[in-house]
Amino acid sequence: MTSEAGKEVATDIGRLIDERPWGRYQTWVVILVALGAVMDGLDNRLLPLAIPPLIKEWGVTRDAFAMATSVGLAGMVIGTMVGGMLGDRFGRRPTIVGSVLSFGVATLANAFVNDITSMTALRFLAGLGLGALMPAAAAMFAEFSPTHRRSLVVTLGIVCVPLGGTLSGLLGAVLLPTWGWRSLFVVGGGAAVVIGLIQLFTLPESPRYLARDPKSHGALTKLLRRIGHSIADGEHLTDASETRSDGPQKTTVSQLFDKGYIRDTIGLWAAFFAIFMCLYMESQWMPTILSDAGYSVQVSSIASSSLAFGGMFASVLGVAAVARFGSRKGLMGMAAAGVLVTLGLTQYPADPTQSAVPLLILLTITGFLVGGLQIMIYSVATHVYPTSLRAGGIGWSVGIGRLGSVISPFIATAALAAGGWEAFFVLLAVGLAVTFLSLGIIRRHVPPPAR
Repeated sequence: MTSEAGKEVATDIGRLIDERPWGRYQTWVVILVALGAVMDGLDNRLLPLAIPPLIKEWGVTRDAFAMATSVGLAGMVIGTMVGGMLGDRFGRRPTIVGSVLSFGVATLANAFVNDITSMTALRFLAGLGLGALMPAAAAMFAEFSPTHRRSLVVTLGIVCVPLGGTLSGLLGAVLLPTWGWRSLFVVGGGAAVVIGLIQLFTLPESPRYLARDPKSHGALTKLLRRIGHSIADGEHLTDASETRSDGPQKTTVSQLFDKGYIRDTIGLWAAFFAIFMCLYMESQWMPTILSDAGYSVQVSSIASSSLAFGGMFASVLGVAAVARFGSRKGLMGMAAAGVLVTLGLTQYPADPTQSAVPLLILLTITGFLVGGLQIMIYSVATHVYPTSLRAGGIGWSVGIGRLGSVISPFIATAALAAGGWEAFFVLLAVGLAVTFLSLGIIRRHVPPPAR
């Protein structure tokens, strides 16, 4: 583009994306990445479903799987932190494709192990891929979206993780009674490998990421044309909306704590840590808790799906709440409600001789608040950081959050040993209270619409 004075004027791709109506190609890209997120949620919940039959088949105790669960979560911590940095260094596309293929292969291999040591090693390898996916995926969702739709697209993309968790519970209810625990890993891992191969051949790179490097502007031109924009060969392209004077232009961990970002980074890290601890306490251990209480494998599997479905449904409503009130009021309100509900669950009489419907309803509400918060905080993180820091900033925030998931098996088993059902839900309430306070620290929340 050239001005009247004859000087070249850069075309702002951010403005092009913001002003053009949402197109079919953007929908295709979001769906393609979202399928990987579905498999992330599904494959991550397979081991908790397999633990009850494995305890009987291998003759081990419940505590023996705490290490396997924790090691897998530790792999996710490393994968998340490294994956975020890789996403900023090498691109969203290779990080997404590589992570889906890696956790798919590792999950599939779990179907052929015969001892807990091998399963622990494979859970660590799967965790690396599971952790690496979401920072790059969240960045991809944000960077293909108009600014005014970013929270919606990011949330609907991340909500595919609990959708996968919901499908895992249904898969367990169908496969476990007839085909056994190995079938879970065959189906879950195999499906992830297929989706990763489809992404390998069809998924493009993020336009905002391509705009950072002038050498990639040829590929960016082709991508923008595919989206529906008229771009001339050699046209100078930039992304002015993602260039901030108050932030660094290089992705380093220390710069997340520069003056302009330190408050937001501390708040995000603490919020992710607390909510991941809560999420993994409920999602990874609820099937085992219910099985120990005498509930059938079908009820335990459906309970796992209920928790995931609640978080998925909450995310849809959460988008509306954030659109109307902003993320500060919307998410802090959900955290406060979560404290009340989990404290109320300490008084629920778990009795397998009675109908499980009331319990499943209460667990769905718990999943609604805990799972919904975990998903919605991603939209805050994508709003806090610019393109040059987005995947890395999200990666470190979620990575620190996953440290909460790493300690969750030990906290859960200690609570169950010390106080059973009541102590377990008291700890969930404490975690949600910490989430509430941490959200209050964050300065760059998604704002409510201008009146």
